[in-house]
Amino acid sequence: MNWYKQAQNYQYIKDHPEEFEYPEDELYFSIGQNKDDGDNSYCWIWNGKEFRKAQGGTHSMNFPDLFSNFEPDDPNVYRGWADPFQEMISVVAPRIEGQVYLKIPTDLPTRLRVALGDYWPNYDIKVF
Repeated sequence: MNWYKQAQNYQYIKDHPEEFEYPEDELYFSIGQNKDDGDNSYCWIWNGKEFRKAQGGTHSMNFPDLFSNFEPDDPNVYRGWADPFQEMISVVAPRIEGQVYLKIPTDLPTRLRVALGDYWPNYDIKVF
């Protein structure tokens, strides 16, 4: 059995966190960034006004104008991956010092949730 492939599965990591040095990081990377089918996944970015998605590649490759100009603590920028094989979406929420981090999909801005649902209805959203 190829443990690396198995480790790419979100549910396996969730069920066996003791097998990973940094399980939270592994959970994030297991959605849409699988080494075998990453080209079929979509990276996406939302800056509070505009939602963009692209199949394959990376955020900086697909959205250089948006991705290279945002500040990591910008409260309007969200990004992540949509994984068609696991039917999951990862969301990297802004991390603003002194504020509670978002952790559940209902905490996300409504416009972002609607955009994600328009493109990937019924996908399970995981916030990191």
